[in-house]
Order: sequence, then C-alpha cells, then structure tokens
Amino acid sequence: MGEALAIYPGRDSPLGVRSLIRNGLSLVQAFAQPPQAMPAGLPRGDGRVVLVIPAFLSGDWATAGLRQFLSHLGYRVETAGIALNMGPTPALIRKLDNSLARLAADGAPVDVIGQSLGGVLARDLAQRHSTQIGQVITLCSPIRVPITTPLAPAARLLSVLYDADWLARRHAIAGPLDVPVTALYSEDDGVVDWRECLQDDRPGCRNIRVSGAHATIGSSPSALAAIAYALSS
Repeated sequence: MGEALAIYPGRDSPLGVRSLIRNGLSLVQAFAQPPQAMPAGLPRGDGRVVLVIPAFLSGDWATAGLRQFLSHLGYRVETAGIALNMGPTPALIRKLDNSLARLAADGAPVDVIGQSLGGVLARDLAQRHSTQIGQVITLCSPIRVPITTPLAPAARLLSVLYDADWLARRHAIAGPLDVPVTALYSEDDGVVDWRECLQDDRPGCRNIRVSGAHATIGSSPSALAAIAYALSS
C-alpha cells in the first residue's frame, strides 16, 4: 500500500491516549444526559433527502441524535444501513454507491453529511457521483493523508481490507469538488488534528469553526446550527 493512511501523533501533540479517553467519556456523558437546548430560529428544511454517514468504528446508531435533529427541521433523513464503519472496504463503498443511486433515482440531488471518516467517504461519493449530490457537509473529517490520530493502530490493522481503487485515489479526496462543501472543524477535537479537516480556499468551499469533542460533534449546538444554515443555503 506504500504510505500509511494514518500515523500516531508525536510526543508534542495534544492528541493521544488521554484525548481519546476524554472523547470516550464525552460520548458516555452525551448518551446519559438530556439533549442540550438547540438555538432558536434555525432555518427549516424543505423535505429534500439528506444521507448521513457515520464515523470510523461507529454505525448509524451513533448518528441517531443528528438524524432526529434533521428530521425535526423538515428533512427526509436516510442512512446506508451501516452497522459498523470499519473504513473504505469494497462492501462499504458499494453500499454507499447503491444507497446514493436509490435515493437520487427520482432525479433530485441528495445532500450528504458525514462525520469524521464518514465525511471523507462523502467527499469521495461527490467526486464520483457529482450529478447526484447537492452538497456535502463534513463534521471533523480529516481529508489530508496520512491522518494524524491515536486511532492509527486500528486504521493500520484494518487497512488490509480496504478497496484498492479507493486507496489509489485517497489523495484526490482533498481536491476540488463539483458541489459545495462545508467543513466543520473543532480545535478541541481530540481525535484528529483539526488542521487536517480544512479545505483549500475555493469557490463553494467553507471551513467553519465549531466547538465540541470529535466523538460528540454531531450533538454540539454550534455544529447543529452550522449544519442547519449550510443546508438552507
């Protein structure tokens, strides 16, 4: 495969075992506590389809709160039926392709939201199927390879399962897309280097800083507000 997909953070990095544990604790707290109050006056949806893709080593269950929020706004929220996102395996790439084709069968473009690796996969979908996608929104999604993360050992272990064509085009994922892209990043991420989530400055591309930990960014009030405004535009 050559170059590693992910590398473990250096000693001077704020990322590591401690930041990973803090993210895990924030996720437990998010499930245990009642939802935070959402900002009032957010723009309403128009019923169009939004496909949500979960993060690495999580599944559709982890995006339930985000999907409920989007449904409440008035969007038709869909998933690709991902029980566990182990990375860009041939089966997962095929599942995403088939889901997008099904949801866009009536000719209306689909908006795609992806969290972490889910956002990387969303960008890859947009590169290959731009006519079927209206826009992409990424949540703390590292698009620069190699990715700096304490999850590097898991990524390295699973990389033998990954789709060869995807691996060959992995650097192109950070390149220009034919659809608008909003990239949300948090300097308090704790799992990936937030700088690797930034897009180059191009027309149709926006980088928006929000607050929150990587694992719970899908329930961060600032992130949800940014998503609502991005979808409305």
